[in-house]
Order: sequence, then structure tokens, then C-alpha cells
Amino acid sequence: MTNSYALTIYKASAGSGKTFTLSVEYIKLLIKDPQSYRSTLAVTFTNKATEEMKLRILSQLYGIWKLLPDSKSYIDKIKEDLDVTEEYMSERAGIALHNIVHNYSYFRIETIDSFFQSVLRNLARELDLTANLRIELNDYQIERNAVDELINSLDENSELLTWIMEYIRENMDDDKDWNVIGNIKRFGENIFREYYKTNSKKLNERLLEEGFFKQYTTKLRQIRNEAEVEMQNEAAQFFDALNHNGIEIDDLNNGKNGPAGYFIKIKKGIYNNTIVTKRLQKVLDEGSESSWVKQKSSKETQDIVRELANSTLTPLVHHAEDVRQKNWYIYGSAVLTLRHLNQLRLLNSIENKVRMMNVEQNRFLLSDTHTLLHSLIRDTDSPFIFEKIGNYLENIMIDEFQDTSTVQWQNFKVLLEECMSHGEQQGNLIVGDVKQSIYRWRSGDWRMLNNIEREFLYLNSMLNVCSLDTNYRSSRRVITFNNAFFKRASELEYADQKSSTPD
Repeated sequence: MTNSYALTIYKASAGSGKTFTLSVEYIKLLIKDPQSYRSTLAVTFTNKATEEMKLRILSQLYGIWKLLPDSKSYIDKIKEDLDVTEEYMSERAGIALHNIVHNYSYFRIETIDSFFQSVLRNLARELDLTANLRIELNDYQIERNAVDELINSLDENSELLTWIMEYIRENMDDDKDWNVIGNIKRFGENIFREYYKTNSKKLNERLLEEGFFKQYTTKLRQIRNEAEVEMQNEAAQFFDALNHNGIEIDDLNNGKNGPAGYFIKIKKGIYNNTIVTKRLQKVLDEGSESSWVKQKSSKETQDIVRELANSTLTPLVHHAEDVRQKNWYIYGSAVLTLRHLNQLRLLNSIENKVRMMNVEQNRFLLSDTHTLLHSLIRDTDSPFIFEKIGNYLENIMIDEFQDTSTVQWQNFKVLLEECMSHGEQQGNLIVGDVKQSIYRWRSGDWRMLNNIEREFLYLNSMLNVCSLDTNYRSSRRVITFNNAFFKRASELEYADQKSSTPD
């Protein structure tokens, strides 16, 4: 039974009855105590899901009260879990429904954003926020306006102008568009991401440290160039071997589309895994001279190629691939970092401009809510936060947990741990499905649900982790196919990864 644990975690797939399960658990609390809605908080991620959950609970409370046939599945489940009679259940459901309807503001089923907004309003004094603060939803438009104002305010002595000019010159050197304002605006949106907010202070201190930027870019270019030289040397050895033996690319099997294409692409500066074709993989796996020898060539040329393949070309492919595998990640990382480094240096200026504009217009960004609360919560005991919420919480239920971000979870975890500390007979609940994680753009992190047990190692005996493994939405044929297909696909993927991993 769920109520014998301080926290129950349901890992549930689509169509497995997540909303039904959460509604049952909520109603069970009401059957035991018709006033428990006042101390129960249920959160999800969208307004639509919130309204659906409210409607489901209210309609089923009515159905249980009147013992309607449409509520039979709820009645049977609750009767089994709580070991109560239908008459008792009906009476308590009626009382709970009456209480909620007459005290609807205490019916706390809401989105995660609206909940933290209510916390923010109650903590306005501690956070130095004014009473008439305006919450702004459109973060990105504000960021674009901030960049425009930054550009308009530049003068010839501005350090920011120097950075932008360096960025423009770098783009022109790479044959890219000199008009970088659009790129700066797009990259500037990173100031709203939780990862940046969490690390911005440390990052900007380092980037603005005297001499650091020049030293860092010099070091990155050195790393990039050294990695590229190693890979280019492999291509040079290949072409030197051909020239020394009087062999042209067209003398080799399949010409530039054969194994030789691998070295042609390296010479052009293409280093990623796409250059390892099936024909090259055959050379790596089998080392067959037939991969190199062109049947339409003269016998003399075939003999030269055959000898060269065995003595030089095939060993060179193996060595070149080892060198490429070691260096192309390093090269790619250095290139990517250098590409965005100048923009990264601009983020602090953009962020400061956004903050200044917000203060001037008495505005607060919705995206700042979780980070601001986290900065307060992490240094404060949880009872203080509970006092400021405005009502006493005994139970917390979180739906669609796979879309929770790291900072949101860190804020919620404080409240959840407080509820769990009240005793083991609680109705705290987490429901989610890692396969349905869709909010990565909002810093949602499915790995937290996937590894949720690690979050409560010290309370392991108080956790109940279970799965809802029956699909009520799809036909048996679809489910059978998916189960067979993905099981086999994962086995093949695992086998492929294992075979490609060096001993």
C-alpha cells in the first residue's frame, strides 16, 4: 500500500494510468481526512494538466459520494487500499467535496511555476522585491531589446565594442557574415538557462580576469592546431606513399569513393565519424587487399597496389583511425569553444543590461524565479520557507516529474523532505516517465527520475519505487510489437558498442 511509505515513486509509461493513480492517491487522503486538501500540494507542468487533474478529482469525489457506476474503478481501488466500506467512503467523499467547494482557494493543484510564484510573492520582503512588481513572461524579447540598447550605447572607447569587433573579424576570417547582431541575440538567450545562472558568477569572474581571455584562446588554438597537425600528417603519409610508387587515386579500387576517400576528406579538414564509410570499415575489419586493387587496372599497376596495400596502406588506415579517434574530439571541442568564446564574453554585459532594464521598469522575469528561490532556500532551514508559503503542508504530489529541472527539484526537495519528516504514514507522491521528457529547452532533466533512488539514500527504507506496466491506451498488437522491437534494438546497440570498445 502506498500510504505505508513516506514517499511513493511511480515510474509509468504512457497510457498506464498515471492520472488515475495520482487521483486515487489524492482522494485516499481525503477519505481518511476530508480536510487534508488544505495541507496537500499537487503540482504538474501545464495549465491544461492542472485543470484536468482538478476536474478528475472533483468529478470522482462526486461519483464516490453518489456511488455512481462511472466511479466504480475508483471505488473498488480505494476500498481495497483503505479497507473501508462503500458507505463510509461515500460519506467522507461528500464531506470532502463540500469542504473543497466552499474553500476552493485552499485546493492546491497548480502548475510548478504558479506555485513558485506564490512562494516568491510571500518572500518578497526577504528578496527585496517591491509589492507592485510586474512578472514578465517573454524573456527572449527583453533580451533582444537589451542587446539593441547595448549596441546603441557603444562608443569608440568601449571595451564591449572591442570584443564585438574581435568577434566580427573572427567571423570574416572564417568566411562568415560580418553582421553578428543576430548571432549575439540568439546566443544571449543562454542567460535564461539554469546552467548559466548557476555558474554565471564564477564564469564571469574568470573571463573578466586580466589576461585570462588571451591566454585561454591562445591555449585553445594551440590544442586545436596540434590535433589537426597529427590528423593531417596521416593524410600526408598516405599521399606520399602513392606518389612515391607512381599511383594515382583513380588507380585504386572505387577511386575517391573507396578507402582513399577517407584520406581525401581528412586533407580537406573533415574529421568526424561520417568519413568512416562501409568500404573503409571493411579495410579495418578484414584488411583485404581487394579493397584497394582495381580490377580494370593493368596487371603491373595491380601488383604495385597489392604490394603497397599489404605493406603500407592497410597499416596506415589502422594507424590513421587511431590517431583520428584520439584527436577529432579534442579538435572539435577546441573549435566549438573558440567559436563561441567571444559571444560568451558578451553574456555578462547582456545579463547586466537586462537586470538594469528590469529594475528601471519594475519588472521581474519568470525564468528567474527558481534560481532566486534556490539562492535563498539553500542557505535557509525549510520550516522558514514553509511558514512563508501561507499554509501548512503535509503531503506533496509531483506529476510529470521527468520534466523537472535541476533547480526546480532542489527547491522542491527541501519541501518534500520536510513533509517526509512528519512520519511514515504520508501520501507524498512522484509520478513520471523518462520516455516522455519533452522540456529539455526548459532545463528539464529526465536523469533525476531515472536515478531518483539516489536522492534519498538515507531514507531508502521509507521509499516505495514501483512501475505501472499495463498499457490501457494501445492495442495488444502495438504493445507486443514495441516490446519486441525495442528489446531487440537495445540488445543490438549494446552488442555494437561492446564490440567497438577497445580492450
